[in-house]
Amino acid sequence: MTVIAGASRSGSGHLAAQLSAPARRLMRSGVAGAGLMVLATVVALVWANSPWGGAYERLWHTELSLRFGSAELAMDLQHWVNDGLMVFFFFLIGMEVRRELSMGELVQRSRLTVPALAAVAGLAIPALLYLAINAGGEGAVGWGIPMATDTAFVLGALALFGRNTPIQLRVFLLSLSVVDDIGALSAIAIFYSDEIDLAALGIAGLCVLAFIGLSRLQVWRGPAYFAVGAVMWVAMYESGVHATIGGVVLGLLVSAYPPRRAEVERAGSLARAFRQSPEPALAREAKLSVERAISPNERIGAVLVPWSSYVVVPVFALANAGVRLDAPLLERALTSPVTIGVFVGLAVGKLVGVGLAATLAVRARLGALPPGISLGAVWSGAALTGLGFTVSLFVTDLAFDDELLREEATVGILAAAVVSTALGALFFRLLGRGGAAPVRPSLLDPPVDPGVDHVRGPVDAPLTVVEYGDMECPFCGRATGVVAELRDRFGDDLRYVFRHLPLVEVHPHAQLAAEAVEAAGAQGRFWEMHDRLFAHQDALEAPDLLDHAAALGLDLERFARELGDGTYAQRVRDDVAGAEAGGVEGTPTFFVNGVRHQGRAGTDELAAALLRSDPRGTPAARAAGVPDGRAPRRPPAPQSPPVRLPAVEGPDGPADPAGVTPLLDARQLAVLRRAGRRRRTRAGEVLVRGGAAEWDFVVVLAGTVAVVESGARDSAPDSAPDGAPQRVISRVGPGRFLGGLNMLAGQRAVRSVVVEEPGEVVTMGVRRLREVMAADGELADVIVRAFLLRRAMLIEKASGLRVVGDRAWPASVALQAVLDEHGIVHQWLDPAEDEAARSMLADLDALDQERPVVVAADGRVLVDPGPDELLGGARAPG
Repeated sequence: MTVIAGASRSGSGHLAAQLSAPARRLMRSGVAGAGLMVLATVVALVWANSPWGGAYERLWHTELSLRFGSAELAMDLQHWVNDGLMVFFFFLIGMEVRRELSMGELVQRSRLTVPALAAVAGLAIPALLYLAINAGGEGAVGWGIPMATDTAFVLGALALFGRNTPIQLRVFLLSLSVVDDIGALSAIAIFYSDEIDLAALGIAGLCVLAFIGLSRLQVWRGPAYFAVGAVMWVAMYESGVHATIGGVVLGLLVSAYPPRRAEVERAGSLARAFRQSPEPALAREAKLSVERAISPNERIGAVLVPWSSYVVVPVFALANAGVRLDAPLLERALTSPVTIGVFVGLAVGKLVGVGLAATLAVRARLGALPPGISLGAVWSGAALTGLGFTVSLFVTDLAFDDELLREEATVGILAAAVVSTALGALFFRLLGRGGAAPVRPSLLDPPVDPGVDHVRGPVDAPLTVVEYGDMECPFCGRATGVVAELRDRFGDDLRYVFRHLPLVEVHPHAQLAAEAVEAAGAQGRFWEMHDRLFAHQDALEAPDLLDHAAALGLDLERFARELGDGTYAQRVRDDVAGAEAGGVEGTPTFFVNGVRHQGRAGTDELAAALLRSDPRGTPAARAAGVPDGRAPRRPPAPQSPPVRLPAVEGPDGPADPAGVTPLLDARQLAVLRRAGRRRRTRAGEVLVRGGAAEWDFVVVLAGTVAVVESGARDSAPDSAPDGAPQRVISRVGPGRFLGGLNMLAGQRAVRSVVVEEPGEVVTMGVRRLREVMAADGELADVIVRAFLLRRAMLIEKASGLRVVGDRAWPASVALQAVLDEHGIVHQWLDPAEDEAARSMLADLDALDQERPVVVAADGRVLVDPGPDELLGGARAPG
């Protein structure tokens, strides 16, 4: 067992970068350290079995003593290594467990079930097998020898034989190793300690309290901790509990937390101040601020891990693996219960315990394997767990005073390491040859949840695109245009979801930017911040994010506090975990209707994937009403059957001289395209049914539509009684807007709108139109005036002006004064007496307008006209 950190969802993008910074550092140094450990083992064996073997024995049995007055501490070099130097190794194990409990795999309990059960079985079954072979014998006390796994050796072998295995298997084995470490250390503490000296143990307890006190007082100086640790080591040594357990306890007390953003920003500010004014006080303050931003666990690990991997563990192997493999020892080992028990426990017990427990846990649905890992891959990894070396040799030294038993146990450990390595290589080769290698996941996990995910478009839309993106990734920035084009193309049939996958190793600002988007989302401005950051990818530092928040009108105090506290860091980590579950390896990655998209992610390619995987079936099948069987179909929206347009004369072409279907400019069309539902049309399709209680406004983008009036006022063309007269009132072409005030007033449709020439339209309901009009005054003015013109047709034209309104309105009083002053002939239509006036004013009330409307002789509608407009409008046409 060599200390290796487990996986931590730190927000990294590529799965190879999913491990936390200390975990990656530990993994790299651990694998390299495994090579040094193998080299040290070989050197020890060669040295012990060479003509200079006596020098090996004399060196490690040389006594070294420390004296302070009359107090003396004397041990040979081997025990100084095992009891003293190895404290640093076990201290790192304690820190590893604390880190995993605080911010690693042990935080997500649901992901730990299978590896934890496998680790427990991998501890128990080897010990039971050993005891079964050594029951009642002098070697029975060595049952703890085959319990532990040397994770550095396992990862080294995995890198050599399992190069094509997914990173999730490494994460699984790292998770397993944490539980394995806890179990092995517990066995050492409980069963391999001498008689307990309570006074010395009490002093060790006081040292623990002192260690906690230094941490609470935020003392950042290493010598203070080292002094406390040294006193505790001596106390533990004298107490009878193995001194290395003290290292584990202190390691568990070293706090671990994600980088503190507030301190990071403060360090940046101090660094800029130091650059402008390089003074010693500023340098010291900046240095301390940088240290406070990173947890002591990570800072200490950065210093000690290389020493442990490259010095402590190789020296330990050099001091303990030097067994003289002569004929008498090999002859004894072949029949020794100790050798056989250790070998069977490690090579067989570990394989069976880990592999069988994982299989049973999955079959019994007690937990699930990480996505992308098959049970075959788990069994291959289980074969390698028999590589127990460091702690196995350590327990051997604790368990046996008899040198012969130690040698026999060491032979068993070395033999199991060789066999376990060979078994692992064989399993991985058979796994690859059999074609059962785990495949990369391709399904979206977890599925879209509108209550959690950020959704653009209708939450119940039939088509879904999910993007895993990085706010600093330039390719993600370009993908925003693709998404916009898809939304324009599919309209309300498409919902778009964005999830975070910050690639922190290549984009240092991505994690904080992702949290900033979530913080903006908490104030209802997720998409605004999302769009803004992608538009300003060169401005993602903390001061820039505050500027963006200010520009969006956010609560800056709350925004800054939540970023500083890391309030939304877990949300981002959850998205990263989902990316791992879906087999995502980079950004941007798209999931189309729940399946990861492969290949080029352009607009056309994603659109084609959406159409292929449409749960409602292909467009042709939907048109024919034939389901394709791929997924349950949603009930189709009610739609009128195609109709034949009446063969009667009507206006030719789309001209609209009266302006009741206004021609919109390019900007106005773009606004309505974004706001409404864009869809293709077919000839004879009824877009608006005359007499319908609910209907949509229509903007024609391509083709033409006909406005049809039926003699039966409440009938659509396809449902009018036989013989009822039908007439095409107008033909409307591209760029025109159709709708009426009666819809804003909640009234029924007056006429039907039928597709004449196939094309494309944008439709939207009344609520959405009101939102657009509230946001765009120019467009609102065009639409309202067109509505008023249409309503004015209900009022008979006359040679003079007609004013419709309540005389009591202040605006009416002012208008009446102007009319009287200039002697303009007019007719005032009182809504209390005129039905058409009442209808028109009811519509105007729906628009929250309380002002009279003037209808000119030529049918124009004048709103707030001046004297000249009134005089011009009073003249009869012609």
